[in-house]
Amino acid sequence: MTADTSIDSSHGPVNSGSGHQYILYPEIRESAANDSSGRNPRQAGVEELRALRRRFVHPPGCDLARRLLEDNRAVLLRAHPGHGAVTAAKVLLCELPQGAQRFRELVDQAVEEDAGRAVDAGQVEEGAALLLDLSEVPERRYAAFMAELPGLLKIVRARGAWLAVVLPQEWRAGFDHLLQRLVSSLGRPDALHVLRAHLRGRGICPSPSELAGKELELLLANATMTGVAELAEEIASGQAATGEAATGEAGFEARLSAALEARRPGMDDVEKHLAALQSGTQRALLLTTALLHGARTDTIHEAAIRLVRTAEHPEVDTPPLQHRTLSARLSDIKATADAASRVRFDAPAYDDRVRTYFWDNYPQLRASLGRWVSQAPGFPALAASDRLELVTRFARECLRTGPPEGLTDLAERWTRPSASKEELSMAARALGEGVGHPRYGSVFRHRLYVWAQDAALPAPRANVLIGVCSEVLSRRFPDQAMVRLRHLSRHHQPGVRETAREALSRITDSDHRLYRSLLSRLRPGADQRGRRDLAVFLRVADPSRLVDDSDVRGLLADHWTTALATVPSTDWEEPLRRWLDRAHARPGTGRTALSTLAEACARHRAAFGAVYAVACAWAGADPERIRTVDALWATSRSAPGPVPAPASH
Repeated sequence: MTADTSIDSSHGPVNSGSGHQYILYPEIRESAANDSSGRNPRQAGVEELRALRRRFVHPPGCDLARRLLEDNRAVLLRAHPGHGAVTAAKVLLCELPQGAQRFRELVDQAVEEDAGRAVDAGQVEEGAALLLDLSEVPERRYAAFMAELPGLLKIVRARGAWLAVVLPQEWRAGFDHLLQRLVSSLGRPDALHVLRAHLRGRGICPSPSELAGKELELLLANATMTGVAELAEEIASGQAATGEAATGEAGFEARLSAALEARRPGMDDVEKHLAALQSGTQRALLLTTALLHGARTDTIHEAAIRLVRTAEHPEVDTPPLQHRTLSARLSDIKATADAASRVRFDAPAYDDRVRTYFWDNYPQLRASLGRWVSQAPGFPALAASDRLELVTRFARECLRTGPPEGLTDLAERWTRPSASKEELSMAARALGEGVGHPRYGSVFRHRLYVWAQDAALPAPRANVLIGVCSEVLSRRFPDQAMVRLRHLSRHHQPGVRETAREALSRITDSDHRLYRSLLSRLRPGADQRGRRDLAVFLRVADPSRLVDDSDVRGLLADHWTTALATVPSTDWEEPLRRWLDRAHARPGTGRTALSTLAEACARHRAAFGAVYAVACAWAGADPERIRTVDALWATSRSAPGPVPAPASH
């Protein structure tokens, strides 16, 4: 059976190729973002920054860093790994007026269209709060950034912006001497204060005596700030407990004790446990349980059998009635099934340690594990949440050690033309984990860029890419998300184009700078690519964006002119009605919106009659709307050449 791919709405089912598979775009978005709240992703990013600021503990040296930033509009931060330099940079920027709203992360332009540059000065808008994280960049790219940094700083100051740079672990001299006076060293924040701040953010306020234990003191003495935040999360969630999740009745001390037990150093317990499991099938059950922790018993049983086969381990052909019971075999690996048949280890956070141990000590298994994870859509009774959690666990092991290609290859496999809905969701989650990774994020972002440029990209992959760009990439790297979505808006398939346009509209809706950047990138025209850019413009054209920005006014007038001159009126009539709706609903923008239309009509006089006719039909008998149309007619009178007489409404 052959089916044409068509999308009438970005919220409906879509056939992704031959066969009976469907893409549900909202599900892909949620899978990518690991967030089903439906919040605007750009606003969600702002909220995350504000929450970060509320629980931040200023480290030693932060006052000097703040003064350098305030006095020079730039600061270069250096700190030992794990001391939270990137977090400090974000908070320093967000402490500025409107800092959270104007926050941007600059990324290596080698991933983007212009490989000759390291930074994009075009992202430096008036009053922007910019972060440049160089802590994980390769040596050669570090040199490229430092060579461009003096010029970038001049632009930052000229535009009244702010810049915080996080230097690599081993701070290297040898760059412009004028930058050296901007360097500030940060010390280690008080880990106990950090723990309190994170707990307070979750509504937990323990007494000093509850945090006075020796074991906690020793753990905090060497913990990274990320580790402290994770400890607070485990305490707050109550999930670090024996068997089932801890409840509020267990009290703070019980939760803290369980969290500390889960974090005791070393892998001796796993190593001894593994040594006691002589059977390969039992070891497979142990690893399967760690990767599918919390899944149902029948899922664990079948998935363990498949892992044995994928790893090419010899199977023992024993009649089923001679097999040991599943509960007995689970007992061997120190796991039990609860009343809902969900399998969990008896020790808290033991699944984390098992996954880490196998990944680090059996590198020869990694390729087999990748093949096994790819079979997850076929595991029986595996819930969607369990399947996505499996991808997250596997992805984090891949990204912890690298290389990242095992994960990108899986995403490619899961987005082939015949991919199922389950595979598409898994691909979205895998890519969502990768694009923001500190070390390997650029690899994933480049892969997404290459895919987006392919106008014949398989529709399933294109829709996954749209979800990842709009829901994950746009939170931290909105310009990169916009560039990729714009490429996808030129896709060969109409459905993909429409979905990409909807995503572009969403991510630019609350971001004026990004909206202006999108308009400036569009190249409307009569050729195929130009018409597809026109379709993007007609989707995002909004008169409320006109206020106090002459550049946007000019771009909107230019694009309206091209639309009126290039495409049939049937293509722009509905966008024109939306434009009039918004202009009518916002009196403060109405006059400018109408003058923009009048300017476009003045450049293309033949279109004015059609524009005016649509406006009259839009007004109907509504007196307020009639006044808006009369204002359009009056505004157009200043244009050269004849204009029609006012129509009777």
